[in-house]
Amino acid sequence: MTVRSRDRLVFVAAIGLMCGLADDDAGKILRPANNSSHKSGPIDVVANAPSGKLQLDGIVIEAERPFPNVLHASVNAAPGMHLLALVWDGDKKEVRFFVGPNPPADFQPFHHHPPIPGVKCTQCHGLNQRGRFVFKGGCFDCHQQDQFAKIHTHDAAVLERCGMCHNAHGSTVKAHLLYSKETACKICHSN
Repeated sequence: MTVRSRDRLVFVAAIGLMCGLADDDAGKILRPANNSSHKSGPIDVVANAPSGKLQLDGIVIEAERPFPNVLHASVNAAPGMHLLALVWDGDKKEVRFFVGPNPPADFQPFHHHPPIPGVKCTQCHGLNQRGRFVFKGGCFDCHQQDQFAKIHTHDAAVLERCGMCHNAHGSTVKAHLLYSKETACKICHSN
């Protein structure tokens, strides 16, 4: 396989993951991130799976369903280590997170995006004509495009596809990147 064809495969896989087309993307915990640490207080949970249920440390938690297959909950977890599971149709995804001071060394602080309390799912998401949950764009409704142009070398059309490289629900890494900067660039660029 050539480098260019490998890069195209990575690009197609990334697009599939963004659009929910990959088989292994049938269920996903979007927030909190695995191995993330959180201050005491409510932990915002966002996940998606067909007929999914959420469990915190083995106990089912109630979740609202703002869109088909989307679960959203706020949990008050005691200080310490926790296991969040998303269970659906015989499958399961899990993430570990820590609440309180002095997290284990391999746990990183979680940074919410959007960081503003009260932002509703519908500000960024909607339903398409087929009734599928989709990102509807509008990053620059909140973010200043001229500020992004100072740190990104892409035009506005590419910047609106920020989900290719950034996790819009939050992350434990700088700039909410999904990959290292080098890997993110190679999704579209061969050099």
